[in-house]
Amino acid sequence: MKANSLLPLLALPLLLAGCLGASRAQQAAAQKRTFAPLAQPAPRLAPSPRFASVKVRAFRVLPPFDARTFIVRRDGGELAADFYNAWIVPPQDLLRVQTARYLEQTGLFSAVFDASSGTLPPLNLEGVVSDLCLDYAGGAPAAVVTLRLLVLDDRSASFTVLFSTEKTGRAPFDPADPTAPAQAFGQALTQALEALSQALATAPLTPNY
Repeated sequence: MKANSLLPLLALPLLLAGCLGASRAQQAAAQKRTFAPLAQPAPRLAPSPRFASVKVRAFRVLPPFDARTFIVRRDGGELAADFYNAWIVPPQDLLRVQTARYLEQTGLFSAVFDASSGTLPPLNLEGVVSDLCLDYAGGAPAAVVTLRLLVLDDRSASFTVLFSTEKTGRAPFDPADPTAPAQAFGQALTQALEALSQALATAPLTPNY
């Protein structure tokens, strides 16, 4: 048999492996579910605004929680990606939008503007997420959200930090329910935002700063 006649036979296993690999990837993509955490409506915390208008700027999610896939914490603190469940958009964008909506509902600020707004209010708000995972370590599985909010004076040349605090929300879920983790993330986010808003409502800032 000539050498060149062996090429199709040698290539066949590679082609089959490629097809099988593509098929598995397509199956995984088809099975992947995307979610957005939805915080519950916020209670109004002030009859009139305590602070001036604020712009909610970009949020930062610390690695590895900045991934589009859900992150799972296993026994021993090991972190792994859940390739079958993911955020519909990057988590920092989801959490920023939900935070802005929640703060607007509290009535603490005279107005809440998104980062894309051309308005230049006197206050800026930034967020840092240091934990965003499904925690399977230890007791019952739970969604965990740890969020730090910072309010900065935009009129100061040094962008003075007027307020900074970090809170954690933790919501258990039933692992047998495929939609339960996303719902738990929304509950955990609500807990964190509620605690942050309560702290902000009593912050020693000048009213209507």
